[in-house]
Amino acid sequence: MHKDKRVKIGIVGCGAIGEGVALFIDRELGDKAYVHALSDKEEFKASGLRQKLRSCPKVCATKALIPAVNLVIEAAGAAAVAGILKGAIKEKKDVIILSVGALINNRPLIKKAARKGVTIRVPSGAICGVDGLGALSTGTIRKVSLITSKPPRGLRGNDYFKKRRIPLDNLKKERIVFRGGVKQAIKYFPKNINVAATLLLASLSRNIKIYIKADPKLKRNVHRIEV
Repeated sequence: MHKDKRVKIGIVGCGAIGEGVALFIDRELGDKAYVHALSDKEEFKASGLRQKLRSCPKVCATKALIPAVNLVIEAAGAAAVAGILKGAIKEKKDVIILSVGALINNRPLIKKAARKGVTIRVPSGAICGVDGLGALSTGTIRKVSLITSKPPRGLRGNDYFKKRRIPLDNLKKERIVFRGGVKQAIKYFPKNINVAATLLLASLSRNIKIYIKADPKLKRNVHRIEV
C-alpha cells in the first residue's frame, strides 16, 4: 500500500481566518499537505468548513486533533494559544501561531517548546521584510517604532477609547490615539496588535514604541516600521 507522505495539518479555529487557511491548503498545496482535522469550540463552524474541503477532514476536539496531525495551525484567538501550545509540547508537534500577541505572555511555554524540540512558527503577516529585522537582531537595535494607522471604524467599540473619552467619530484628520509599549498595546488592543508582537519576537528589542493613529482618509490598515 502506498503511504501518503503529505503533511497532515490540523486547524484549530474555523472562523474567517481558519477557513481561508484551510481553503488555501486544500486548493494550492494538495501535493504537499492536506487538512486532516478541524476543531472549533462552535462545532458547527468546523462541520461547515469540512464540507468545503476535498480532504474531508475529521471534526474533533483540540485534545484529539493535536496527536493526530503533523502540524497544528492555531486560528482560534489569543485565549486558546496557551492550551494549544501545552498540547503541542506534550505531543511534540510543531505549531503555527496566528494570534502572535498571545506569545508575549507565554514566554515560558516558548522556552519549554525549544527544550522539547518543538518548533513554533510565526507568520510575518502584514510585515514585509521581517527576516531582515531578524538578521539585524544579531547586532544592536537601539529602538523600534511601529506606527499603525487605521480607519476610525476599525477602532470603535474598544473600551480603551470609551474610558478615556477619546472621540473617533467625525474626525477630520489623523490623530494619535495611543502611544506606549508592546505589553500595554497587547493589553488594550489584543485583536489589533499581532504586528507589534511579531516585531518584538523578531527584533529581540525591548525598546519598542507603539503608536496607533485613527485616520479618516484610510480604508485599510497601514503599518510603518522604523528601526
